[in-house]
Amino acid sequence: MIMRLFYLLWVSVLTSSVLTGLAYADQKDPSQPSKRPSLDQMKASSMFSYKPEPSDLQECLGRIIWTSDKSIEWPVNYDINQLDSFDNFFSENVFSRGDAIRFGNTNVSVKKIKEGAREEIVGFLPDNRIKSFKKRLEQAEQQERAAFKNKDGDVRQRQRYDLATSRIESFKKSIEEITGKYSPYDSGIVESYGYGFTEDSSSRNGDRYSILTTYLFIGEYLYNFESRETIKPNMSVEKHRKKFSALLKSFRPRRMNEIPTGLGVCIPFGFFPDDGRTITDIKQSFRWKDVPGVLYTIHTGNVQARQLKSTILNAVASSQVGRFGTDEEAEVKRHVDQRIGPRQVKIGGLTGEQGGVALKITAPGTKPYEAYSVYSGYAGWLGTDVLPFIIVDMQSFTIDQAPELKENPPPFKQSMQRLENVLKNMRIRTTIPLMPELSGNK
Repeated sequence: MIMRLFYLLWVSVLTSSVLTGLAYADQKDPSQPSKRPSLDQMKASSMFSYKPEPSDLQECLGRIIWTSDKSIEWPVNYDINQLDSFDNFFSENVFSRGDAIRFGNTNVSVKKIKEGAREEIVGFLPDNRIKSFKKRLEQAEQQERAAFKNKDGDVRQRQRYDLATSRIESFKKSIEEITGKYSPYDSGIVESYGYGFTEDSSSRNGDRYSILTTYLFIGEYLYNFESRETIKPNMSVEKHRKKFSALLKSFRPRRMNEIPTGLGVCIPFGFFPDDGRTITDIKQSFRWKDVPGVLYTIHTGNVQARQLKSTILNAVASSQVGRFGTDEEAEVKRHVDQRIGPRQVKIGGLTGEQGGVALKITAPGTKPYEAYSVYSGYAGWLGTDVLPFIIVDMQSFTIDQAPELKENPPPFKQSMQRLENVLKNMRIRTTIPLMPELSGNK
């Protein structure tokens, strides 16, 4: 039953994620171009006058920034089995579903690699996989030749021959699939490995895509970039390669708590310089080292007409656990200790919506503890870069959910205080030069 309580608590977070596809933004009619806020309104909403304390640590994601009294952790764990995945996680059990980084048409992931892992990664890449399969093919062919003279012998001898021929066909097929799909791509950057291929659209429009992937090693981190472009008269595979190479050459690593001063977009341990207008969609979790079982997930990016953020509905859904009338929900309701909202919340100089629930769990033989989930969101403004949507989810994990944790989450009050501190000073990062809209250029 306890695990079922956690599942239903997660439902509120997942329900919020589903509802983000519904229409709602600051403007009255999202289907129509919004009336742009004035320059003074944008500057006030972005908290450009905020001055952090000299002792405050700062961190940034996308185009936003916030302060903290302690350093945080990003989910950059490495797993060779997820090398091609753009999902990030702290552990197998502690992660926020849907974490992703998208800058323009490029997906990005960041992994902290252990000593010796680089060789493992390079060996897993297409050209080295081909070398490995060719070596194994040679061995299978030798085994086939050795078994050929007895291929009509007893059962064991026939099986030895059949196994060798089967392995030959399997290795040949693997080599053919890799060589037929991937071609080397040289971005011109040292310590990088790139590959490209084209892919037909599954839709009826008959589009064809150019897809480029590059693995870039910088210090103790592996950055994986994947760019996709529709092949058109004005966008050939060659043009795509040049465009992607320019993006990779502009990218630079970023230390934890290093805040760039120029125009651009922050990702964990990285920064993309731009002109302030690149479309982004970034969702990443972080946590404090002293409380590894509580995640704070920030989702931010440009408001898109096809994917407006329904912050009011999300806040309502996040506060409704235990109120849907089923027998299981009735059981959950007994453990509800506090409901948060739905209510308005300040995210820096912006006004958003907030909702959530905190459960107090009591079970025989265990010390009572709390589990909680809180959603806070500002819907952003369609048609501006300066007012992106900003969503912050707080979610707890228990030792029942994640055995690798040494203790259950701290009291809800403590975690809520940290969430409030994050929201209080979250703002658009001040840049030199200013973003075009803030300098009067639309």
